Amino acid sequence: MKNSIFIIIIFFFGFLFNSCSEEPVSLSLVQAELPHINFKGFNIPKFPTALGQLNYAKSGFVDSKEKKASLEIISFLFPESRLECGHADLNLAYMKLGHDYRFANQHDFNNSILSYHEVIQNYSKYPQILVHANWYLGWIHCDLLNSKKTGVKYFWHIVKTWPEIKMGISSPVPWVSLVYPSQEKSDQSTNKKTNVYWAGLSLLEIIRHTENLSESLKAFDLLWRNY
Repeated sequence: MKNSIFIIIIFFFGFLFNSCSEEPVSLSLVQAELPHINFKGFNIPKFPTALGQLNYAKSGFVDSKEKKASLEIISFLFPESRLECGHADLNLAYMKLGHDYRFANQHDFNNSILSYHEVIQNYSKYPQILVHANWYLGWIHCDLLNSKKTGVKYFWHIVKTWPEIKMGISSPVPWVSLVYPSQEKSDQSTNKKTNVYWAGLSLLEIIRHTENLSESLKAFDLLWRNY
């Protein structure tokens, strides 16, 4: 349990020291034999699966308009692959903040918030998508708009609604990199993998942002006992 909290604390320092820009997903060159589709003025390769299409769309692009088209084409080509479509829409909502969220204005914030709420409405049956959307809404309100009371409500919603959803291998949010401490060899060492949960990290964010001492203590108690 203490080890899990140590992992979550590492996340916290990731907020302070890691780069705040979205890291592009490395992707090998697209093979020439893949068919291409002209979509919104861009010649986009068509992958055989929705996951392959999503990975391509999440890779680095010089032109943000081309990246946007590459994300939008996923719903066009694979409308039945709801999970991948949801992740594409999450990325599109994030792009509403502009090239660098640190230079976003109120209009950008409003557009991004509206898009995340649309994701919540459109993917109500997909918890992995919902927890992402609520996380971003909490972050935007707390860190970008300084509306901490509103933002903390989104983090509490994650804690109460999805307490057992684990984070994936990829970064949960653009400004956080998953960092795991190296396992020291000892007689008591095990191969058990450390599980990090969205709710655990949300509790840490509640502690960081709430101005209510009793609320902060409640969040810390839940964090220590459950994660």
